[in-house]
This record gives sequence, structure tokens and C-alpha cells, in this order.
Amino acid sequence: MNHGASVRVALLLVGGGLAACLVPGGDDPHGHRLGSPDGRLSIAIALPEPGSVAAPSWTLAFNGAPCFAPSRFGLVDEGGSDLLAAAELVDVQRVEKREQVPIPFGKVAVADAHCHEVQLVLRSPVATRVRLIARCYDDAFAFRYVVEAMATEGPLRLRSESTTFVPCGDPMVHASYLEHFRTSHEHAVVAVRPRAIAVAQLLDTPLTLQWPGTGATASITEAALRRFAGMSLRADGEGGFAAALSPRADGLSVVSPLPVATPWRVVLVGGGPGALLESTTLHCLNEPPNFDTTWIRPGKLTWPWWNGYLFEAERGEPILSLATNRRHLDWCQENGIAFHAVVADEADSPWYVQGKPGLFPGPATDATKVRPDLDLAAIRHDAAARGVRLWTWVHHGAVRGRVDAVFAALAAHGFAGVMVDFLDSDDQETVEFCEDVLAAAARQRVLVHFHGIHKPTGLERTFPNLMNHEGSLNLEYLKWSDRCTPEHTLRVAFTRLVAGPMDYHLGGFRAVTADAFVKKHVAPNVLGTRAHHLAMYVCFDNPAPMVADHPAAYRNEPGFDCLMQVPTWWDTTRVLDAAIGRQLVTMRVRDGVYWVGGLFAGEARDVEVPLDFLGPGTHRVRMWRDGDSADTDPDDLALATMPATAGDVLCLRVADGGGFVLRIEPEAAPRR
Repeated sequence: MNHGASVRVALLLVGGGLAACLVPGGDDPHGHRLGSPDGRLSIAIALPEPGSVAAPSWTLAFNGAPCFAPSRFGLVDEGGSDLLAAAELVDVQRVEKREQVPIPFGKVAVADAHCHEVQLVLRSPVATRVRLIARCYDDAFAFRYVVEAMATEGPLRLRSESTTFVPCGDPMVHASYLEHFRTSHEHAVVAVRPRAIAVAQLLDTPLTLQWPGTGATASITEAALRRFAGMSLRADGEGGFAAALSPRADGLSVVSPLPVATPWRVVLVGGGPGALLESTTLHCLNEPPNFDTTWIRPGKLTWPWWNGYLFEAERGEPILSLATNRRHLDWCQENGIAFHAVVADEADSPWYVQGKPGLFPGPATDATKVRPDLDLAAIRHDAAARGVRLWTWVHHGAVRGRVDAVFAALAAHGFAGVMVDFLDSDDQETVEFCEDVLAAAARQRVLVHFHGIHKPTGLERTFPNLMNHEGSLNLEYLKWSDRCTPEHTLRVAFTRLVAGPMDYHLGGFRAVTADAFVKKHVAPNVLGTRAHHLAMYVCFDNPAPMVADHPAAYRNEPGFDCLMQVPTWWDTTRVLDAAIGRQLVTMRVRDGVYWVGGLFAGEARDVEVPLDFLGPGTHRVRMWRDGDSADTDPDDLALATMPATAGDVLCLRVADGGGFVLRIEPEAAPRR
């Protein structure tokens, strides 16, 4: 496979040649260089030589070490012609961009979006004007295509995309294998060498790579997916990956009037896996909102579906009864839970008119009408009296074709948030549907979770009412399998979580060892210790997380105070320690209070947590950690309170699949 055909190249050798990689040379009409503001990341873009039929290509180096060999730019039209093949340069524009981007419910309060940008205006036999926009941030290379004019009239009709990503050397790849494009994106994450992946294997994004020896880590994904097809990757069998766009029903990938701006293709890069989780670049690559957002107030929510529609440990009055909902609302008010979810009955038939049992819609389904046995008006009245807002669920099939009507009805019924589920696709039609949902929800002041869906792409900047995507094999799987282990969670944390907020069905309070695990649809068990599950609230970006267990599971239980106190968005985020599949320690700050969450997989061990991130003076530490018996009783939780300063190092014992949470705040100055 000749990745660099007809492209001017220079050979760059690292480490005695083991990481040899071809890098375009020469800042001339056939080569353009781009560096990050901090100088660590360097990009070289090569254009075809005159008379060549090749396409432009790019390479990437981090801290002087080559990470990506010549990789192709390109889009393919309906007839199979590449829009960038034999491209000629028409114009070059360079600019330095710097923007302070507010992130109202994210990992930081404000992001510093600083990059160097080059725009190459290209002409080819097929496309008379394509603008290739490339940006180099301190932690990312991002590029997109803007097709402005074609040689033929009519809309742009794309068959596929010919963009490639060709890693140098033999990095470890952390990948989720997709069976096809119609998927919930809920898969295991495996560690594999790139050449061991079968040719044409479809892979989910983000796809994370680690280079041995250099410490460099990268993740391939996309940003600003709007009215286009979502991007997965296909292995080429030789260590490289090609963009794979989800097909439409007509076999094409994208049909759209000109001009067409593709999503950003993004390679996040850092000195280790923790840097990927600190990045805000995907968010910043999206457009700001164009509507009033002051009404948006996220928070935690109940989710009776996960626990089997219980309030007490034993089945009581029906989950949709007014009496049971009043008990839930009282419990939310007492514990500061912002939302109570009214979802479905014990047979999984939803709150709206369905006409048949179960979650899946039929001909009689009408998501604008409340089923007659549900006194939603009284529940709404009682919720308002308690200062609790209502959340709900709807199958996407009950919304398609009547988005505005359904969301007007949701608002009229008093729902402040909704989960739209079972999308199972990221083709152009589904992506457009999701944006229509978000726009309609914004008009009606409704928050949105998407489930059974692809990864996020930073669209929560444009639509801050978008709280979460699912798109991962998560703790719901423990209702029917033992697949969501601590090791799996700590692989998902460095793949899917890199893309943005992740709904993971948090809050299970029945932790068991692997050999004691039994799958249960009602009151399911969880794997990993209780401290491990508390730490997910700190380590995972999730502005509207579930408190998914039933209220009796939390009553008088150690650790519930942590779950109630922990914020759901942050002013500052810093990853203190990270190893894919093994550990993640994340420090966050909200309103001057520090929170540190530690997630671990594998054997019990001693860990050290330096507190050098603290400010001056004495602080008070509240600690929730694995108890002495947590290896055999994973619900065993130890609590402690102690003083600490920035010079201290906490030494903690974590159990197999364990964790910890620290809440640290400055001690109040003595009164004079």
C-alpha cells in the first residue's frame, strides 16, 4: 500500500529507525506546515505535484516524534471520483485564532481555544472549489472540508469519504468493533495492534492509540456533526484506518445543497491518556448557541427503569400510581435530587398512549397523549409544590415525523427533560433528526438525553440543552450480563468518554464480587466496590446523571451523602493519574471545593495521592474509600475526615475494582 504516492516527502528517523515515518517537506506551493501554539504538535500538509492524480495528504508529529504517516484527504462523489484528486492550489489563508469559550455545564467553566489555522482553497477536475480548513491546537489536529462549488450542477452527492489515518510504528489500539452501521454503539473495548485488525473491520470512534516508549496518546474522532453522516473507521489490514460514513437508505452517504461543510475530523493528542480527558477542543470546534439558554439547569435524576420500578426493596403500589410518584417526589425533595423520571410501568409500557405492551411503538402509539391510567396532572402539581422537575422517556419512533408536536406536548405535560432512545444509527437522516429534536426541545425549554446513539461531537455547545449521550456498553448491562466490569469501565473512560458527556446509569448500591454476581432485571447488582461507583460521579463528565437505584437501596447507607453532595459540572478539571483499563484519578473544582475521584481495576493495591493542587492554608478532607473488607464485601465503605495541606500525600488502600472520593475545602478562617 503506497500511502504517499506522488507526494514530495522527506524521511524522518526516530529511535534508530524503528519509528520511521514519511513527513512532507518544504513550505512551498506543494507543502504547508502548521504548528500548535505551544510548539509540541506539528502538522505537514502535502499537495500533489503538478500533473499528479494523487490527493493531498497530512502527517503529524508530537514532541518531535512522528505519530501519523502520510494520510489522505478526500471525499468521493456518487460516480466514484475523488473531489481532491489532482487538486491544484488556488489560494492560501493563514490566521491565529484565540477565543475564550464558556462551557456552562462541562469539565471547565471557560476553555481557551487557541490554534493556528490554514485554509487551502483547492480546485480539481471534479470540484471547482473546495476549502480545506486545518487547525492545530496544543492538543489536537482538526480539519474539515467545505465544498463550495462542483463542476456539475445540483446538490452534493457523496458516496463516501477517502480520508485516512495512518499511524506510525506499532501503537496499541483501543478499539470497539462494530458489526455494522446500525448499532447502539454499546460494545466491549479491546486492546490490539493495528495490523492485527482484519481488513475492512468497522471500528467505532473515538479510536485511541498509544505509542510505546514515547508516551504519546491520540484519539481519532469528529466534532460538529451536523446534517451529515457520522464517521466510523475501517481498518485497511496494513495498520491504517479509513473514514467510513454511515450510508443512507439510497446507498449514498450524504446528499446536500452546496455549500457543504463536513464535520471536523479530529486527532486529539497528548503526552498520556489523561490529556485526552482534559481536552475541551471538541466542544470548542462547535458553534455557540443562537437562543436564550438561561433556563437550562441540569442536575441528578431518578431512573426507576434501571432498578426494576421499585421504591422499597419489595414491590409495592404500581410505579405509575400517584401514591408511588408522591413518595418519589418527597424523596427527591428531601435529598436535593433535581428530577424525578416518570418512564413506564412494570411491563415496560410507556407513560404515553401505546396501544400495545412494551417499549416499542405500534400503529396506535401517540407520544402527545398521556395514558388514561396515569394521573400526570396531579404528579406535575405535586412536583411543582416540592420544587422537583419531571423527566421522562420516549422511543424515537414515536417522535419521528412529528417532532414539534411531541415536544410541545412534553412541555405542556410538565416534563423538563426527556430521554430519546433506540436511535441505533448515525446516518444523515438520523443526525438531522437529532438536531431537529434539540431545536424543538430548546424552543419548548426541555433538556435531552440521547440513548442508543453514537458518541457526542461537542454539539452541546450549540445546544446546551443536550445533557448526555449514551453510546457505550454501560451499567444497564448488569441487568442481563456481567460484561460491565471495572476493567471495561476503565477502557470506556479513555475511548468513548473522550468524546464528551456519557450517561452510564450511575448509582448502583449493591456491589458484589465477580464470583457472587447474578444477573437480575430487578434490583440489579453492580461490579466494583461502592467507592468505585461513587467515584464515577467525579471521573465521568455527566451534567445530568442518574441516581439509578431505588430509594430503599440508599436509605441509611454509607456513601449516599457523597452521591447527594457531588456536583454534576465543574470549574476546573485535571487528571492526576491515568492508565487505560487500570486506573483513573481525576481532580475537579467547583465553587472553590476540590473533588478527587479514583477508579481502579485489577488487584488491590496501595496508591498515593499528592495534594499539591491545593491552595495555601489548611484544608478539610472528607474521604469515602474502600473499607478493610471491600475485597470480599465490595459494599464496605470507610469514611474519614482529616486536615490536609498542599504538601501532604494521602496513602490509600484500594480494593480489587475499588475506588475513592475526596471532598476537600479550605478551613474557614477563625473569626476575629
